[in-house]
Amino acid sequence: MSASAPKSLLPARALIFRRYLTFRNRIQGLRLTAEAIQEARQRRQQARHDQRMVNFYSWCEACRGLGSIF
Repeated sequence: MSASAPKSLLPARALIFRRYLTFRNRIQGLRLTAEAIQEARQRRQQARHDQRMVNFYSWCEACRGLGSIF
């Protein structure tokens, strides 16, 4: 639609533009939510890995120092 649209179509243009803005904001919110979920999953995986390393290195006194770095 051109900038010189008839005055009768202005409410329709405003409605479509408002819906576009709402849709864009919701999509952006979903993208942020997905990133937060992914980061939380990575933190949990890292915590599980660190716990496995601590358990692995804690079986002997000589290796216990290595386990403390995780």
